[in-house]
Amino acid sequence: MRKLYTKILIILVLLAAFDVAAGLVLDWLRDHSPDGRYYKTKYSLENCQEDVVVIGSSRGEINYVTQIIEDSLGMSCWNASRGGQGTPYFRAIQEGILARYTPKVVILNIDDNDLETRPNYEHAGVLRPFYQNCPPIRPIINNTSTFEWALMKSRLYAYNSSFYYLIRPYFVQGLDGKASDKGWKPRLEKMTAEIGGQLEPEPEKVDLNKESVALFDTLVQKFKTRGCKVFLVVSPNYGRTVSASSAIEYLRKTSAENNIPLFVYSNDTSFITKPELFVDPDHLNVEGAQTFTRQLVGQIKPFTFANQHLSKE
Repeated sequence: MRKLYTKILIILVLLAAFDVAAGLVLDWLRDHSPDGRYYKTKYSLENCQEDVVVIGSSRGEINYVTQIIEDSLGMSCWNASRGGQGTPYFRAIQEGILARYTPKVVILNIDDNDLETRPNYEHAGVLRPFYQNCPPIRPIINNTSTFEWALMKSRLYAYNSSFYYLIRPYFVQGLDGKASDKGWKPRLEKMTAEIGGQLEPEPEKVDLNKESVALFDTLVQKFKTRGCKVFLVVSPNYGRTVSASSAIEYLRKTSAENNIPLFVYSNDTSFITKPELFVDPDHLNVEGAQTFTRQLVGQIKPFTFANQHLSKE
């Protein structure tokens, strides 16, 4: 039995050594990525110091042109959004940022149904590779599973299912936006579909999810408490008008109670009826993003330099 235990111990030690060695290699690849998802996430959590920060899902990542925001406001800007994410990811990015500095302006892109489903912490698992180096995000990552805190002792686990996106920028650059785009992910294609003069009907209301609402409230209040000028924005979708979802109504309530400007574009026919501005029904192409960003910045510009508030419906 002693020999068996010795062999098991040796195997465990070798596995632990392999995990550590592999983790060192993967961490090096993460920290030296020329662009891509890990470059962007690392910069958002550990390095960004820009005056303006944009936070959202894929609509935030694709629809907001960083350079236009910089040129119009005369401030530096970083787009920290990431596709497929929601409030848990937004909160983690917030914790990483506020642990280092306070942005002057924060633009939160909230989808018209973001607060109606349970928070998907597993999607925020893309942040696992930064668990060790960024302690403020650990409580959020720990919610992805019951024993997450223990599993995170393994560096290979931290990179589970992420190897493709970790290695891709070393062979093909620019797929998630160039580093010079400062977090913006431009899409060049144009839709050709027409709506035939008919917009999709207003969707039926879905009850708010209490956990999502609580996360959102924390997100807003933490930025507000730190003195950030916060703007809430709902992006447009092609061929679909949404003006009174439960989420949008809650955004209106938050805007009114906290004097935070709200800009709802999900019912703006100057966008939602024009396929030439979209790459797909959910995302604007380069032309659409430029048009959208210029219009939005024109509306928020007065509030970046004056203590006034507005809600645009």
